[in-house]
Amino acid sequence: MTAGSPLASSPAPAVLKGIGIGIVSMALFAVLHSAVRELSDTMSAFQIVFWRMAISILLLMPWYAWKGFHQLRTRRFGLHAQRAAINFAGMVLWFSAIAVVPLGKAVAIHFTLPLFVVVLAVLILGERVGPRRIAAVVVGFIGMLIILRPGSADIGWPEIMILVSAVLYAATVIYLKAMVATEKPLALTFYTNILIGIFCVPPAIVFWVAPAWPDLLPILIIGVMGTLAPFLYTTALRSADASVMAALDFLRLPFTAALAFALFGEVPEIWVWVGAAVIVVSTSYITARESRIARAAPPGGRGDAR
Repeated sequence: MTAGSPLASSPAPAVLKGIGIGIVSMALFAVLHSAVRELSDTMSAFQIVFWRMAISILLLMPWYAWKGFHQLRTRRFGLHAQRAAINFAGMVLWFSAIAVVPLGKAVAIHFTLPLFVVVLAVLILGERVGPRRIAAVVVGFIGMLIILRPGSADIGWPEIMILVSAVLYAATVIYLKAMVATEKPLALTFYTNILIGIFCVPPAIVFWVAPAWPDLLPILIIGVMGTLAPFLYTTALRSADASVMAALDFLRLPFTAALAFALFGEVPEIWVWVGAAVIVVSTSYITARESRIARAAPPGGRGDAR
């Protein structure tokens, strides 16, 4: 075992705990995707996002009260609003796209999100990226092309919406990097949920459809899984190295594909698996490289950008 390996940086039991929690979070994300697809037959993406946020706020409000509402104070409300607006747009595009794109393919394309984080970090934050990570990003985008196969397969607006959604989600990560030094995690979660919920209200009213009894279970699943899955993922990151979690992210594809086959009869093409594997290898390398650089960097230093 090398000194820079993920297992060397944490006790084995803690790593195994993180991996177990991470696997559960990937399964819950797959359940969330399937519930969105089920509900999209009767509701617009705006209304689905509204239910996602409304239930999440109700579930988290006791936690906010327990931790203390004083932790929600902020001097950067404008940045919270900007981040929430971008997150809202990305979520609406994502939910709209997975209503029509095969779920396995949609998840595989969305694996490009970490690649866009690297690109935006260079363009917006001025982070240095060396040739190794540049090569990894290029390899990741080749994986995306394998999935989309331009010229031999139809690429429509839904696939483009998924890519734009990945860019927007990546932008929220950039905002998070800029805000995390001054904003408490509780405030970041609170303002994201509240503001996205507010942004949802006008379009949700315009496209409102009264829920039928069969809609109640998917609505509940979306709210609960949409809250629990990210929480478990964050919890897992406390025990397992980020590079381990990046590799685990690939599990979203088989979990989602299994549910898509069972519920909707969808079977992903071989190119989806191949392209997704290429993207995940690329993003796992980027994450592992960034983790090693962060550990090796002196306090307050930026480390080696290679």
